[in-house]
Amino acid sequence: MASSIFPSRRVSARLCAGLDIGPDRVQLALLRRCGQRPQLLRLDQRRSARPLCRDGQVVDFDALVLICRSLLDNPACQGAMLALALPAATLTGRRLVLPAASSEVQRLAQVRAEMAAHGASDEAQVLDYRVLGPQPASPADVQVLALAASTLAIEDRLALAEALSRPLATLAPEDLCLAAWLRDERRADQTAILRLDRGGNWLLHGTAPTHCLSPQAAARGPLPLLASVAPLLTPLPRRLLLSGDAPNLNVTARAFIKYAGIDAQLAPIPSPLMLSSAIAAQIPVDYQLALALAWEGMA
Repeated sequence: MASSIFPSRRVSARLCAGLDIGPDRVQLALLRRCGQRPQLLRLDQRRSARPLCRDGQVVDFDALVLICRSLLDNPACQGAMLALALPAATLTGRRLVLPAASSEVQRLAQVRAEMAAHGASDEAQVLDYRVLGPQPASPADVQVLALAASTLAIEDRLALAEALSRPLATLAPEDLCLAAWLRDERRADQTAILRLDRGGNWLLHGTAPTHCLSPQAAARGPLPLLASVAPLLTPLPRRLLLSGDAPNLNVTARAFIKYAGIDAQLAPIPSPLMLSSAIAAQIPVDYQLALALAWEGMA
């Protein structure tokens, strides 16, 4: 399950609208809980003639509110809670090893000390952590992913939910949320996620913090991209799942297969979603984050 920067704010929704906010567009995925499985009700998007976000930070709040309202102004969305993302560009992560017997307060204090030593500020960032699992060969310790999130990015998204008069089900780091949605949990450490999107390019592999890639990473073509990403794929994963709105993702996947020997593919729709295979095949790959957010909001 993806970690939320505000675990105490998490509310499980029966009807949830995931909003993926890009530089000049917002995508919506609406899911409803049917028994133990989510059912897809709606996919939609709106584009803006002017920038909404830059480097993960909102630059035109009023325009963003109007676009989100137009997406949510639909009878199917009545009563839906919101699920929003913190962009990877607004997050900093470090992997730590802490005593397994430590309390939540003790762990957060250690996270604060470690992140402060690497430049994190209590004024500019909110700190949180996620327990990754036991430390190999050291049963008395656990691996922890420490997270520092931009306070401004958080405040903008809380203000957006308030302006839309919608309760917020979750505010989740986009990388952890998307990875939890796409990965088979039994093989999470063997599946890497490569996000190539105008909203941000990044790689998540194993339990390491997310590697943010340059904005031009996808634009230079598959071979330069492969050259920059290959050193980060250690140890070599069994699968590489590609997601995002970058063009020619299939070409990029074939390059990783041919030159790196990795089973690279466009990220498929996970099986928990109630869909026919024919409909699943028609869902654009760039809606994966909106779907992941809505699913996370219902968890």
